[in-house]
Formats: sequence, C-alpha cells, structure tokens
Amino acid sequence: MDQPKNVLADRPDFGRVYDCECGSIHVQVGPINVAFSVNGYMEFVDLINTSAANFETVLQRVRQGEDAEDETAA
Repeated sequence: MDQPKNVLADRPDFGRVYDCECGSIHVQVGPINVAFSVNGYMEFVDLINTSAANFETVLQRVRQGEDAEDETAA
C-alpha cells in the first residue's frame, strides 16, 4: 500500500481518509481500506451526504411517531 500523502480526516479508533502518492483517495474504516479515484471519491462523498440527509428525515419521522404515542398515552 502506498504511504499517505495528506490525511484529509482522522477519527482515532474508527478510521481515516487520505490521499496517497498513487493518486487515489483512501477511505479506511477499521481493517477495511477502499481506494477511489478522485471522481469516484467525490461520488462517494455525495452518496454519503445524501444518505445522511435521508437518514435524518427517517429519524425525525420516528421521533414524531414516538411523540404522538406519548401524547396518546398521557
């Protein structure tokens, strides 16, 4: 594996993102390391951002449902 050139993000005990001298962007989580082209990495970032936004919407619906159940129980 190529050596990290620039560490773009680092979460101790979780993972990191870095670019290497080979020109790839590596996303490492635990023992898993996925190497992306620059364009592939940007697509991956868009995918994760979209999923996070959609997940937040799901969480809000769940919370609203819990609030409705609390009101009917009172």
